[in-house]
Amino acid sequence: MPGFLEFAFYFVILTKETFIKLQMEVNKGLRIINYGIDGLIVFIGATLISIPLFDYYIDIRLILAIVYFLYYFLFESITGRTPGKLLTKTKVVDRLNAKPKILRVLLRSLLRFNPFDWMSYLFGQEQGGHDQLSRTRLVKVK
Repeated sequence: MPGFLEFAFYFVILTKETFIKLQMEVNKGLRIINYGIDGLIVFIGATLISIPLFDYYIDIRLILAIVYFLYYFLFESITGRTPGKLLTKTKVVDRLNAKPKILRVLLRSLLRFNPFDWMSYLFGQEQGGHDQLSRTRLVKVK
């Protein structure tokens, strides 16, 4: 019965948070797919919004930034999932797999504007800087 003893040992040694993290962590491949799907939707949305505003000389980058922020903030605060996350069966949770509080989602959405956020994935991190600093995670939904 070494399987049961090993499980009992690891369950006692690991904290609840670490145990949950080991079970459900999402890899970089799914994150790239999420980013591609969501990025395409944000770009199309910003483009469609900017067409009627063309005569007002509003910079497309400003519209893109506003749409980008609202897209992530609204989807993740209401459902915990963007359309990209819905397709890849992933969702945003706090460190204990509960729905994150709105301030955590706000911080997560703002941290996406950090120009070095993407670099956190280059150094072996499965969770990005916006995840670590906002104390949220991306997990697989069963």
